[in-house]
Amino acid sequence: MKPKAYSSWRRGLGGKKPLESRFPTERLRKLREALEGLKLEGYLVFHPANIHYFTGSQQAGELSQALLITPDSAILFLPEMGAYQVSRELKAKVDLEVSRVGEEALTRLRKAVQAFKLLGFDDASQARLTKLRVGGVKLKAHPEIAEGLRMVKDEGEIRAMRKAASILKRGFRAVLNVLKPGIREFEVAAEAEYALRMGGSDFYAFPSLVASGGRSAYPHGPPTSRKLRRGDVVVVDLGARFSGYCVDATRTFLIGEAKPTVLKAYQAVLEAYKMAAGRVRPGMSGSEADEYARRLLQARGFGEAFTHGLGHGVGLEVHEAPRLSPSSRDLLKAGSTFTLEPGVYLPGRFGIRVEDTFLLAEDGVKPLTGWVEKETLLV
Repeated sequence: MKPKAYSSWRRGLGGKKPLESRFPTERLRKLREALEGLKLEGYLVFHPANIHYFTGSQQAGELSQALLITPDSAILFLPEMGAYQVSRELKAKVDLEVSRVGEEALTRLRKAVQAFKLLGFDDASQARLTKLRVGGVKLKAHPEIAEGLRMVKDEGEIRAMRKAASILKRGFRAVLNVLKPGIREFEVAAEAEYALRMGGSDFYAFPSLVASGGRSAYPHGPPTSRKLRRGDVVVVDLGARFSGYCVDATRTFLIGEAKPTVLKAYQAVLEAYKMAAGRVRPGMSGSEADEYARRLLQARGFGEAFTHGLGHGVGLEVHEAPRLSPSSRDLLKAGSTFTLEPGVYLPGRFGIRVEDTFLLAEDGVKPLTGWVEKETLLV
């Protein structure tokens, strides 16, 4: 099938390839190696983050119907509305199959698929697969291909995440500047988000979480109109995004003097955070990493209050592979980026969480978003 005449290095980019072009090109090469090993004729990419990953274009992920990758080509099926912008953003040799409307793009994709007998795909609804299962083509789910490649970050991705981390620090500085009795949770969130956008964040990696007092026991507490009071525990979870790449961090603040039980819980969470950060190594499973923090919290009497996994992968999505939890079999690899976020939640009383995004090197983790040293964060 011959795609429409949009060249891979198209108008607006000139004759010089962008500096980052080598990264998506290398990702396509690795994917094609995986296809050869699995005897697949091609790979259909539907997930927006995966399309972004292989093309270098965030808009391609948001606007396209699909990306079809074969041993010798990559074709993006998308409506005319987004073609010009995507053509300027692409950072790999990808041809555009442009249609007037989205439904026409699906029709063209269905026609292209008929030329194959066995294709892999990353993620798709049953309804979409039904529309594509025409002729003799067999579609086989292989989400682990894209997931595995995305888990190990390349130099360009790490650079983007470091920039996002520097922006995130501005958000927490803004929080510290306004955190005092009388301010409402949603006002704290607004100040943080304004600082993130002014600092250069593409958008928030996720809606900011600000939970105070008894609400701090909610692991994911959205901000409300509640006013902060002296003696409150305040959990603030922020994310920043740069060039599509996310980072995630949480800090727990204590307004004024804290009760001994709060300080004990905070100390236990901080110990668990440092324990995990000091022990995690490549080759370890997500469940093994989780166990280090979980055992320490159990020894301190807070095992039942740690109600979620130790962490999650971060990159183009704020939750991706690897997963660090009691049931995770994901193997941690050098170059992967993930959070470590032990927490203690006592319903009706308070919650504590400390979180940072880390890069895993051969000799252990390196913090991207910072490192918590203080025994307490008093305001």
